[in-house]
Amino acid sequence: MLKKFAKTVVSAAIAATSFSAIAQAASPADIRINTIRLENTLDASANVRLGYFEVPDRNTTVSAFGGEMRRYDVHMARMIALSHRFYCQQPYSAGIEKVVVWDYRANNGRIDMGTFNMPCTLVEQVVNTYGLGGTVPMEVELTDGSVGVFNVQTLDIEDGWETEDFLRFVQTMKPER
Repeated sequence: MLKKFAKTVVSAAIAATSFSAIAQAASPADIRINTIRLENTLDASANVRLGYFEVPDRNTTVSAFGGEMRRYDVHMARMIALSHRFYCQQPYSAGIEKVVVWDYRANNGRIDMGTFNMPCTLVEQVVNTYGLGGTVPMEVELTDGSVGVFNVQTLDIEDGWETEDFLRFVQTMKPER
């Protein structure tokens, strides 16, 4: 598999952030997610899928794995991986670009982190840039109301330039609120 075909997705400055060693995850499977739900819009021809992503973390700025990536960054990577797995592998339908709109909430749903529009072309560009790595089991409620545990491949973001590049990319993803 051609893991990397793009050098960079975006270029932006990263704001310096302090990281806490408290509540760090030791492995990708240690990032807890309360709820992942995918829904259709009322207008199926709109090519929009709604997603709900809720985590227990009160503070999403703590280091996820003891390095530079915060839990927030990992949550964004998970939303991208979920968008790819369940909706974006074919970015267009009937000539219209598909989009996943994520409602992201922290602190068991009490903190509104914002609404993030993820066009499928962007999702697929990120997946093609970093590739897919190991799988993490995630419980997902699908559009038909069924709930299942799926092994979802995560982005294969390696230490070094890839981490720095991904952190710059996440800084460009602004919530709609």
